[in-house]
Order: sequence, then C-alpha cells, then structure tokens
Amino acid sequence: MEKSSTSVCFIVNPTANRSRSVHHIDWLNREVHKRWERAEIVITRKDESVIKLAQQKAKEFDMLVACGGDGTVNQVVNGIAGTDTILGILPIGTGNDYVKTLKLTGTIPQCLELIYQQKTHHVDLLRCSGDLDYWVANTLGIGLDGLTNYYSKSYKLIKGPIIYLLSAIKATFTYRGSSFKLIVDGKDLSDDYMMITACNGKWEGGKFFLAPDADLRDGKLNLVTIRKMSIPSILIYLPRFRWGPASWMSKLDTRLAQKFEVTSTDPFAVHADGEHLGTEIHHLVISAEKRVLEVVTGY
Repeated sequence: MEKSSTSVCFIVNPTANRSRSVHHIDWLNREVHKRWERAEIVITRKDESVIKLAQQKAKEFDMLVACGGDGTVNQVVNGIAGTDTILGILPIGTGNDYVKTLKLTGTIPQCLELIYQQKTHHVDLLRCSGDLDYWVANTLGIGLDGLTNYYSKSYKLIKGPIIYLLSAIKATFTYRGSSFKLIVDGKDLSDDYMMITACNGKWEGGKFFLAPDADLRDGKLNLVTIRKMSIPSILIYLPRFRWGPASWMSKLDTRLAQKFEVTSTDPFAVHADGEHLGTEIHHLVISAEKRVLEVVTGY
C-alpha cells in the first residue's frame, strides 16, 4: 500500500459510545501507520477543550479526523471552521447522525479507506451568533429539542437511539412551549412554539428523520418548527419522526431559509449536534454558510 503524503491527525474521544470507542484504538494505530507518512493519534482528556486541541492541530496537519459521535465532530468543526483543514470522520459514537447525510454509512474500516482515498466535497455549515458564538455541522435545536438533548446526558447505562426517545418523552412532560419572536429571511413568524430546529443534515437523535430534503451544499438550512400543542399530540408526533414529517401534522411546519432570528423573554434550552449549549438562552441568529468546510464523504 502506497503511503499518502497528506498529514493527518486522528482525534479520538475515548468516552464516545459509552466508552466503547476505546476498543478501536489498537486497530486504528496499526492501520493508520500503514496508510500515511505523517500521522498522529491523539486521545482526548476529560478536562481538555477539544475545540482548542483542534485549533492547534489544524496548524500542523492537512486533515483532522474526528473519531467519535456527533459531539466529537461538532468540537473538531468548531476548531477548524474557517481554515483550509480537511475534516474526516470515523463514526464510533452513539447517534452518528451527521455521517448519514454524508453517506459515510459503511463499516469503520470502509470509512478509514475513504479517508485514505481523500474523497472530499465542500459542504455548508450553520453559523450561530447572539447569545452564543458557534458553528453547527448537523442540527441546532431550541426548546423541546434542546431540552431532550439535555436530558439524554443523564442516561448512563442505556445505549443507542432509545436514549433520545426516552429523553424526548421526559421533555414533553417538562416543557410546555414558549412565546417566540421568530424572523425568517425577513418574514415575521412569531408564535407559541414547542420546538424550533435548524437542520443542515437530515437526521437527529439517531432515529429522528427531521429534514428528509436537507442538502449540505445548497446554502440553505431546513427550519422545522412545532407550535404549542397538547402532551398527547406530542407523544403521537414523536414516533412518527422515524419516517420524517407527515402532512397530517398540522402544528408542524418545514421551510428552507438562509437565515433566521429567534428571541424569547423565557429562557430556552439549546443543543448543537448533540452538544448541550445551555438552558438560559434568550436570543440567537442562525445562518447557512455555503460550502465553507471540506469534508470526506461517501458520495
């Protein structure tokens, strides 16, 4: 096998997939050094900022590979966005939603081979400003969505997408919606909402197919909103999202947008790519930034 001259750093989250990701490290060390002339494997520490680590490694390497789930990808993206550094992903986390849209759905060895072949495209990211300054690769969730993610962190023994379903049910009984000022591409859509989610990718929470038409390269975000409704109605909606939004969901709306602004006097919970960003947020501006990240894909 001819070694690639591209310099590459693998950033491994040892806590991904409930710490099962560590089982891949010995294999990864063997395979990586077969394929690249210059390569490094870094195992993150619990008290370490992965964003700062990625910023540092982006100055040293042509490509950074996020080895973990959506949260690890999010942290690496926030370290390299705005640079020429290529993103690779080894999906060894729990949800692995972003890679589904990137069509990186093969085995771990197959994904490593795509990284070695360096099959890349430039894709969009979402830019978040206001009370937060952040990049988003896959989805950003506000309200019920954000609180669901917050609750998902409390499950320690359960594995897989069932975590997000249980968390969504818990959030349904906790959060009853808020009055939001919502301006979408200059249009006022203010109302009482349960959930406001900006989608760059198609999937969220392992099994929730929120945005079937999302395109990572169109310069747009898919905005999914659910207006305030009863608990029984929400519980009917949730399982159906395995197959995507349905026409009978009268309280749900989906639309393409380039930018939206959301404000509420009530604090709301927010997540980005499964990373909890806070429960005391009041104002955000989200925009789609076209093709600002070069990433390995399965296209």
